[in-house]
Amino acid sequence: MSAAWRKEKILNREEVERGFVGAGWEVPESSSAHLLAGCAGELSILAYRSLAETEDPVFELLDWRRGTTYWVRVVPTPRLAAVLLEEHGEFTEKPVADSRFP
Repeated sequence: MSAAWRKEKILNREEVERGFVGAGWEVPESSSAHLLAGCAGELSILAYRSLAETEDPVFELLDWRRGTTYWVRVVPTPRLAAVLLEEHGEFTEKPVADSRFP
């Protein structure tokens, strides 16, 4: 998703899901109406409806094994997500829902 494209319209759930799948994430059927999750091993990408379906979406990356989280504005591949979490991830003891974009 290019920055220019994102500014043209607000993303909807189906577009976010296509972005996840296109980048190599598996989207389980159990995602809720307010939270869309993509999984790859012990990594996840989360799209909270209130933060993703906007003109400037943000997504939360999680490494469940290490307990780290990192926020991004584009959907990375799982491989790039692993690098971002390794280099920039912050340890969190808060529930995921309490996390906020810096």
